Amino acid sequence: MATPPPTVTPVPIPRPIPTPALFPYTVTDSNGVDLTFNNPPERIVAYDSAVVEILFALGEGDRVVGTHDFVSYPPAAADIVKLGGAFNVNLEATVGLEPDLVFIFSDGFLADFERAGLRVFYQETLNDDFTKIADNMRMWGRITGATSKAEALAADFEERVSRIVARLGVDLVGPSVFQDEGDLWTPGPDTLIAEVFELLKLQNIAQDVEGYAQISPEVIVERNPELVIASYGDTISDRPGLEGINAVKSGRVYVPQSDALSVPGTRYIEGIEALARYVYPGLFE
Repeated sequence: MATPPPTVTPVPIPRPIPTPALFPYTVTDSNGVDLTFNNPPERIVAYDSAVVEILFALGEGDRVVGTHDFVSYPPAAADIVKLGGAFNVNLEATVGLEPDLVFIFSDGFLADFERAGLRVFYQETLNDDFTKIADNMRMWGRITGATSKAEALAADFEERVSRIVARLGVDLVGPSVFQDEGDLWTPGPDTLIAEVFELLKLQNIAQDVEGYAQISPEVIVERNPELVIASYGDTISDRPGLEGINAVKSGRVYVPQSDALSVPGTRYIEGIEALARYVYPGLFE
């Protein structure tokens, strides 16, 4: 008589503990004004690409009823009502959408929105410490009640940054870099992307630039970058006078395949990883 197989008791798979959606929740805006949420906003107008991206990643994109003209991601955002640019808003159309929250990254129209009776959350565009993107994910998770999803997204972001740091180590010195944002405008050391350069051990040739500034071809030739990041297409390789710089001669002109590094949202880490793979193909697959 055959021996019956042993009984196997299934081992439960550990699952993340849901983070409770706690209300009321208070945030402080960039003017130091407290904004308290007793419930998640149902109709959000977000004049900010990063916020739209984060809300969709949280599964809360259906709350977004309006945004600015230049939002391009995710594809579903194409169906959202466009309300002008951040510096040329359509106030009447915004009011007509009856939002219970308007998010803006510049305070130029803050008083106009408030006079129209709208509830406004003003938070300046992130311009330092890209790791704060994870904090913004958690914040919008609290605002919308999607706390568990927000924690998962933020933790994944932070873990991927940590893996890059560990892979590069301490002593690595990367190539010199020039980023062309168009017509030789480039970021200085006090910008968000400059912190990415620091993370990836890249040596920015525009260390004397404040914010974003246009530099001359002669300066680029003199500083002779080993790598060029052409954010919006390669206009460097065929530019007279720049054909002799190291980056062009070695074919090291990187054209990103998306605008991930231009929007401090959930895809920002993807932009960092893509750049890391290009710069260090032997370290990142």
